[in-house]
Amino acid sequence: MSTSLRIAIPTEDAGGLTSPRSAHFGHAPSFTIVEVVDGQITSATMLVNPPHSHGGCGATVQLLAQADVSVAIVVGMGRGPLSMMQSAGMTPLFDGTSSTPEAAVAAYLAGELAPFGGDHVCAGH
Repeated sequence: MSTSLRIAIPTEDAGGLTSPRSAHFGHAPSFTIVEVVDGQITSATMLVNPPHSHGGCGATVQLLAQADVSVAIVVGMGRGPLSMMQSAGMTPLFDGTSSTPEAAVAAYLAGELAPFGGDHVCAGH
């Protein structure tokens, strides 16, 4: 039986495996959604992030949930979206070093990423 999952990575432009990563979840212009089947990347698509307003990260979490995302690899986000992601059954992971979605997914598949925790949460803007 094959295993598959969808991983979301905030990106700065049109998305894709080589797109520059965005450092902040809610303000990212887009998300690259990477499909992984049996430990191999099989596809990458792009989702445009809705405009961010106060409390706007809820719309972003909902967008990712509707896209069947199960893992998000992020650099920074607030406590609100972190809680919303966890409530929606998504696993947020921290990666502060990978420059592209492709590198972030490779780090995930190698078991190199830590859970996104309270010590990673942004305190404000």
